[in-house]
Amino acid sequence: MVDARTSLRLIGYWWSPEAPEWPRPNDWVDPDWIPEERDLLAAYLESGQRMPYATAGFSQCRICDKPNGSLEFTDGVFLWPQGLAHYVREHSVRLPDEIVKRAQLWAEPMNWEVDVTWWREQKAHGDQPHGSVGQG
Repeated sequence: MVDARTSLRLIGYWWSPEAPEWPRPNDWVDPDWIPEERDLLAAYLESGQRMPYATAGFSQCRICDKPNGSLEFTDGVFLWPQGLAHYVREHSVRLPDEIVKRAQLWAEPMNWEVDVTWWREQKAHGDQPHGSVGQG
């Protein structure tokens, strides 16, 4: 088995006395941010794939002290804490444009073509023909 690891870029961790190397969220506040763009990004962050673990404990918002959860989420490129959407939605903490653009792409409608053939051709475990379960 090949160990294929994906490198995720960590975002959304903020300064605290225990972690003074992180940026301060107050420095990222943009009071003029367009609310629709801000809310779209928050929805994107909330829709991320939940990582299969919890972190060391609940974090507190560094701006308002609200509890912010203990989970992490990813989109396959970035990794962020559960409370990042709170910073974006409630405090207008504006993340780098690269992240905002990913959210905008995620929200664009897709022109999907649905292929129903593959699923219809699948066989149940044991290759029983359709409708033969319990007959015999």
